[in-house]
Amino acid sequence: MAGVAAALQPEDGHPEENKAAAPYCPWSAAVAERYERREKLGQGMFGDVYRAWDRVDGRFVAVKRLAGRTGGGFVQAGIRDFAREAMSLAACRGHPSVVELLATYADNARADGDCFLVTGYAGPLNLRQYMALRRREGPPLDEDEVRDAMRQLLAGVSRAHGAGVLHRDIVPENVIVGQEDGVAGGAVVGKKMVYKICGFGVSEPAALPQAEKDGSGPLASPAPYRAPELFLSSTDYDGRVDTWGLGCIMAELLAGTGEPFFGGRLDTEVFERMLRVVGAKGIVRWSGLEWVAASDRAACLQKHRRKERGCLREVFPREVLSPAGFEVLKGLLRSNLERRLTAAAALRKPWFRRPGFGGCFVPCGGGASP
Repeated sequence: MAGVAAALQPEDGHPEENKAAAPYCPWSAAVAERYERREKLGQGMFGDVYRAWDRVDGRFVAVKRLAGRTGGGFVQAGIRDFAREAMSLAACRGHPSVVELLATYADNARADGDCFLVTGYAGPLNLRQYMALRRREGPPLDEDEVRDAMRQLLAGVSRAHGAGVLHRDIVPENVIVGQEDGVAGGAVVGKKMVYKICGFGVSEPAALPQAEKDGSGPLASPAPYRAPELFLSSTDYDGRVDTWGLGCIMAELLAGTGEPFFGGRLDTEVFERMLRVVGAKGIVRWSGLEWVAASDRAACLQKHRRKERGCLREVFPREVLSPAGFEVLKGLLRSNLERRLTAAAALRKPWFRRPGFGGCFVPCGGGASP
């Protein structure tokens, strides 16, 4: 367990020590003047993220660079992409389960200049890395820990939806894991796990009418986290595409493998596994099935798979997940979006009424300093 705790502590070396880990890309003058670059935290399709020291406020932050031009393995991100992510983060500002937007910068020195988002530093690992670390070096997450993680993530998604934002890319890589002091009875008793949602780069307004959606829904999230209605190319979707992603994450936390629960080499394999586990009966009863573009697939579902109920409970029996917990998991993974739980409704379920310390698994003196 000491190895897990140590991994949650960031490196404190000088930025020069970490440059060899990845190709160096200069920051704009305004960003470099204020923020001292430290280690690289990760990268995605549109840019990379570094931990940095804020010379003005005297604290660590995360700086995300959106590449203004192609090259270096990145897809060009325009000012529209930058504004979308910044506005979504700003709408969720103040919630403890969403990374905090602190500042934005656009390099106007050139037409294809990079853009930068500065957020509060939330931790050194994403949830995918943390799950793999727990599999290698720590005990598997127990039900109390999974409940606490899901409580935080559902609260963050509920806040986004309440602010009019659909995330559309709820995956473990877009959840940052960190630690805070856990307090009980006024005393620090250990470390509390903290989960924060990031990665709003493909978000969109929740109130956007179906006719105005750009058709990017099926591509916004990778196949293992894509809701069934998006596999069927529907544009009639809402915030429950995000709660489906949270259901996938909950299943992965319980399984403890560190791998996508609905894995597969091809999208068709993922969709097939998904329906085998959660059942095709629900999606067949979805009122929007007859309107989806993939009419051949819809017709096949209606003809051959009307009664399939799935095997989710067999995958997660009572000794793994209590009835109250299974009610949440099943509700998040309803193939029929009209019956799928919203984030707010999930948080009202009895499973979340049990008070707890909040996922403490590293007691004081367990091998890591705060």
